[in-house]
Amino acid sequence: MDLLGALQAIVAYFVTTTLPPILSHVVGALVILIVGAWAMSIVTRILVIGAKRSHVKPAQVDLLSAAVTVAGWVLIAAGILQALSLNELAIAVGGSISLVALGIATAASGNLGDIIAGVFLASDPDFGNGFVIKSGEIEGVIERIDLRKTRIRAQDGKLHIVPNKAIESNVWIVEQRPTAPVPTGRSSILPNIPGLHGRHKSDTGPAEQ
Repeated sequence: MDLLGALQAIVAYFVTTTLPPILSHVVGALVILIVGAWAMSIVTRILVIGAKRSHVKPAQVDLLSAAVTVAGWVLIAAGILQALSLNELAIAVGGSISLVALGIATAASGNLGDIIAGVFLASDPDFGNGFVIKSGEIEGVIERIDLRKTRIRAQDGKLHIVPNKAIESNVWIVEQRPTAPVPTGRSSILPNIPGLHGRHKSDTGPAEQ
């Protein structure tokens, strides 16, 4: 009887004192898991739909979806660990996001330079679609300028895809200007910002004021 009474006391203590906090932590973790997964799916779906409507390439859409999914699950895992009172692990998991973000920023630093250079090139009156330029060993007609690259068609028909920064940071020679005026927004980078694209100069003198 003494043994049975001791077992009953242990079970009662476990049910009334130990079990409720454990259940509350487990329930909290399940709520974070369910709500976090649902919110992540909504955010991912919205971003993917927006990217597709913006005519982003399918490969880039897949990369965006994968990046959001990975970041979402890392946040969910950190929340679950914190709900289970595993704060040190939660901090470690959450800190991994900072490391990933730092790696992405380091990798994207070159892309940012190309984007900034593309903005300057798009606003330069001596650079745009239809111009025949020579930059380094490349000479040809500019076909298109986008966020990161300038596409130049050489006389032999080959298409040279050059990073914007490589052109903007070096000297280029204007061999020939477009025979017809290039419309405002000749670049796909800044299509509808009035006054950004400079006025064309004539070949014989400065542009009229």
